[in-house]
This record gives sequence, structure tokens and C-alpha cells, in this order.
Amino acid sequence: MRRANQATLRRRQLLDAALKVFSEKGYEEATMKDVSEKAGVAPGLLYHYFESKEILLMEVVQEHGFVPEICKVMSPNPERPAREVLLEQAQEIYRLFDKKQSLIRVFVREAMNKPRLYELWVKHIKEGARHLAKYLQARVDAGELRKHNTEMSARMLLHSVILFHIVGDPPEKLNEVVDCLLYGILK
Repeated sequence: MRRANQATLRRRQLLDAALKVFSEKGYEEATMKDVSEKAGVAPGLLYHYFESKEILLMEVVQEHGFVPEICKVMSPNPERPAREVLLEQAQEIYRLFDKKQSLIRVFVREAMNKPRLYELWVKHIKEGARHLAKYLQARVDAGELRKHNTEMSARMLLHSVILFHIVGDPPEKLNEVVDCLLYGILK
């Protein structure tokens, strides 16, 4: 039992070190030696846990992924009005991305060149959007929002938050995004 706990802790330590190295250097520039040095272990130990750098990358994403967190944030009480909920959700997602900044950096840098990583990124986003779309549909059904493609609205909000975070726009500006989403741009 004790050995299994130690192995679990060691594995987590290696994954944390790999996330830092991949985030700082980028996947292509990072080496297994860089990761082992960051973790303070011999390279052989790293290879004992992970056969290759690509496997290590995928395990980092699995370990540090945020699907459950984004689904929780994007599943508000369907009785609450959209005006207050959408802004809260946008701000919560922004904070989640702050908390997961190293992983976001890895996703943004590497997903276009790594099909498996791209699939995981899309899974994260689609899961969050799916939950928000269900909320929006509940507000359509309640008569607060007009009938529309709720999945598209959910994706627009989520993608806007992602871009705001990536380019460093302050979360206070998300109010304007929510206004555009709720009220549109027609006169």
C-alpha cells in the first residue's frame, strides 16, 4: 500500500514537472532530460513511468485537464436569469483558465501540430459548451431568451473567453461580450 502511494505521488510529481517544462519551453524544445531535471530525478526514472515524450505529454493533459471543472461551471441553475448567469460563467471560466494557465499554454502552442492533443482540447471546449447550451435552452423554454441555436451561443461565449484570456484582455471586459451575445448588434 505504501509503495503504491509513493508511486502515485512520484508519478504526479513527474507530471507536474513536465507541465512546467512543456509550458515554459514548448513541447518540441523540451527534452525528457529537462523534465527529469525539473523533477529532481534521474532520466531513467522518468522513462520508467513514461515510455516517450509524447506519452508524457498526453498523460500531462489527462492529469491536468479541466473537463469536470468546466462542466461544473457551465451547468448553472436553470432557474436563474441569463443576464446574471452568463457574466458569472464567463468570469468563472476566465478564472479557471488563470488557474490552468500552464495547461492552456500547452494546448494553444501544441494542439494544432498534435492531432491527439487537438482532440482533447476540442473535447474540453465541447463539453463545456454542451452544458451551457442546456442552460440556455432552459432559458429559451422559460421564455426569457428567443429561440436560437443555443449551442452556437454557448460556443461563442466560451470561445470569446478563451481568446480574451489568451491575449490578456481583462475579465472586466467580458461584460461587453455578454451584452453583445444577449442583445445582438442590430438596431
